[in-house]
Amino acid sequence: MKEQEVLDIERAALDLLLQYRKEGNLSETELGKLAFPEAARPRSKVNALWSVKTDGGKPLRLRLGDFCAMCDAMGKDPSQELFTLWQRHKISAK
Repeated sequence: MKEQEVLDIERAALDLLLQYRKEGNLSETELGKLAFPEAARPRSKVNALWSVKTDGGKPLRLRLGDFCAMCDAMGKDPSQELFTLWQRHKISAK
């Protein structure tokens, strides 16, 4: 799999997380507290995925564990969500 494909899937996963957060009427703070209760600044952890850039100006990468934690916090099955994203990617790549 090419690096761009990986980035495309990560962006799709972030779009999906944002959609679910909005559908659940959760603020970044609320999602952060649910998904990352041990984090010192849970809102920042969530917000950074959409707004922070690396030194090279690229968006932060979505870690699998963070994806799973946020899905779980919103009552979604991370494995099912990832499977659905993967299926969509395969269809669009054809």
